[in-house]
Amino acid sequence: MAQRRLELALRGGAAGLGRQLDCAVSSELVNAGEWLSGGEVLLTTGMRLADDPDLRRDYLRHLDEVGVAAVGFGVGFGFDAVPPEMSEVADDLGLPLFEVPLPVPFSAITRTVLDQIAAQRSARLVSATKAQPRMTRAAASGGSAALVRELADAVSHDVVLLDTGLAVVATAPRTIATADLNRIRDLVMRDPASAGAVRVTGTATITVARIGSGGRTYGHLGVVGPIALDDVERMLLGHAISLLAIEHAAPRQVSRDVADVHDDVLALAMDPAGSSTVGPGLRRILGRAADPSGRVRAVAFAFTDADAATHGRRRLVDELEHRWRPVFVHRDGPDVIAVLRGDDRTDLAAGLLTMLNATAPVSGGIGSVTLARDVGESVRQARLACRSAAVGQMVDLHGSRSLLAIDPVRRALNDAFDQRLRPVLDHDADHGTALRESLLAYLEANGNWGVAAAAQGVHRHTLRHRIERIEDMLEVDLSDARTRAELLLMMLGAGA
Repeated sequence: MAQRRLELALRGGAAGLGRQLDCAVSSELVNAGEWLSGGEVLLTTGMRLADDPDLRRDYLRHLDEVGVAAVGFGVGFGFDAVPPEMSEVADDLGLPLFEVPLPVPFSAITRTVLDQIAAQRSARLVSATKAQPRMTRAAASGGSAALVRELADAVSHDVVLLDTGLAVVATAPRTIATADLNRIRDLVMRDPASAGAVRVTGTATITVARIGSGGRTYGHLGVVGPIALDDVERMLLGHAISLLAIEHAAPRQVSRDVADVHDDVLALAMDPAGSSTVGPGLRRILGRAADPSGRVRAVAFAFTDADAATHGRRRLVDELEHRWRPVFVHRDGPDVIAVLRGDDRTDLAAGLLTMLNATAPVSGGIGSVTLARDVGESVRQARLACRSAAVGQMVDLHGSRSLLAIDPVRRALNDAFDQRLRPVLDHDADHGTALRESLLAYLEANGNWGVAAAAQGVHRHTLRHRIERIEDMLEVDLSDARTRAELLLMMLGAGA
């Protein structure tokens, strides 16, 4: 309309001038809409519309229904001007209706449309050539989350990265609506090995693309927007998929070296004596495990022995890599500590426990959400929760509002533990015995001799003899449930 040489005049539908168009065609068919797919500028002289105003109104309505972008009406043949009823309907529909003077050939309009589309495509390609290096830099410096943000900005759509379990790894620029997220998962589940799929809903177009290398699948990218991706945007999506596949298929030794560095950083942050030596550089490394708000939460897994914990650590490293998580995993004796994002739900930790428990007995506990620099506190809470858990159980003391999660309560229990259990602690220190461990096993088994003896790996008579000695030292009756409960709380609260 802005091309003065065409001398076009808008006669109706000004509200629709923002419609998207992709080509220009001409037709004198009364039912031309049946051969159109939407987005066209339709050029006509209206010669077959005759003198029936209702037919002319229905003609425009049908074109609007199929998504025609605009109608060019050539005058000087069947009509000297655009019929007024067509202008009225065009205004009602918001369908641009413009008048084409007799000297202006339809081919001139078609050529102008093609030139405009070519210019826009050229501009989009230039924009894409600038976006691709930005995406590459984002992937190199910030990983998958940064790449997702850059892709979302480049295509002006919402983007979500899912791992192979269809859990959300990263989203941008905002959280994907639950309904759209479920649709993305449905598309993946129909054919997980498919390279991609598109689904159109009443409010959005959803595009899903597989991230993989050869026959292996690492995850999926979902893109949600009001319209489908164009060729340039699909090219950018393909570039993002390649970058993500390269990141996830990094040489195994590189991944192991990074995991080992993260292990050392976590060990320093956990150690009260060494945490002060964690400088800004190491804190930045630890921040890789955090959510966008800089928060983390620790998970503790207790195995039967150090060998089982070593094997469990390797499985946990593989699983976190599989879930697109930065790997911060540390083995400390029979315990394995991992760091999750602060926005990760307890369900994720429970799923990791289920995976580990499939090959070895293990219990788990999860700490509260803290800033990355305070991960040591979350680790202490996770270990306390883990000591409260049975085999195969994940305990969240903060989530369950346990008394053990309250600092003053823990301090009081710790003081009471030191006073009440002192004879047992001194005996173990002087004679190299393990009465404290036997007592804890007995209390955690709620007085069940068979379960407690199995946990200690001793005969029931041996355990009974130890408990009788403890009763004499502490001057208590451990057959009393309340006494057992008080001692168990003291031992758990003190980290026994």
